[in-house]
Amino acid sequence: MRAIRAALPLALAVTVLAPAAMAFAGSGGSTSVTAALRLDGVPFSPELALTVDQRALGLMNRPRAPRDGMLFVFPRDTKGAFWMKNTRIPLRIVFFAADGKRVRQLTMTPCTADPCPLYSPGRWYRFALELRSSDRRPAARIGPLRELRRLSRLAE
Repeated sequence: MRAIRAALPLALAVTVLAPAAMAFAGSGGSTSVTAALRLDGVPFSPELALTVDQRALGLMNRPRAPRDGMLFVFPRDTKGAFWMKNTRIPLRIVFFAADGKRVRQLTMTPCTADPCPLYSPGRWYRFALELRSSDRRPAARIGPLRELRRLSRLAE
């Protein structure tokens, strides 16, 4: 009986924490993990795409974009392009350098059949924020820098 009572807190912790850890690690599906960041000095909580699989899936097949969008986090600066294959909603993508300053923004349209156009900033960036195309926030700066650095270290 003592062993059961001793194991109960551990079993409860695993039951509560395991789903959160699985969502954070991602299994190739969408993630509901968010970060407490600031966009142009205003708090916002975008969904995060930290892994290769999460970044590849992005907002595909979703009926709507999250209110604060999805932030694609890369472990290193990249020049990679995005596409809208199987993405059902028009989006605005804002590319940010490692220091949180906007590099470029583009408007992207849904694409259901190949070939789908590629959207590239033509410059190095570390973060890409996909927002609803109707979102009118300037999106000139993201931060704080300390949190951006932490997220880059978590990215795969």
